[in-house]
Amino acid sequence: MSYRLDDAIDLATVRRVLVVKLRHHGDVLLSAPVFSVLKNHAPHVEIDALVYDDTRDMLSEHPAIAQVFTVRRRARDVSTLGEISDEWRLLRALRARHYDLLVSLGEH
Repeated sequence: MSYRLDDAIDLATVRRVLVVKLRHHGDVLLSAPVFSVLKNHAPHVEIDALVYDDTRDMLSEHPAIAQVFTVRRRARDVSTLGEISDEWRLLRALRARHYDLLVSLGEH
């Protein structure tokens, strides 16, 4: 049986995807199959992940992920200016990737 969604995204037109999972270790670990399924359905797509820095290692060796970007969860050891600088650098890096699709795995 085949299902068709009228508003489904045509993955043939997508080059690059950013999957965002800003949660705890267990939640990030449970998101790993999403990357595999997406890569299986669209092998031509480059898939990046955006996670908290302390969960990076959970996805850094995933074969379907091209790059893992991180956000610092707590910046106790960094000044406000340092935080802004880090976030600006991350924003520039993400914008430079020119994503065609954003997949947010958050609950909110």
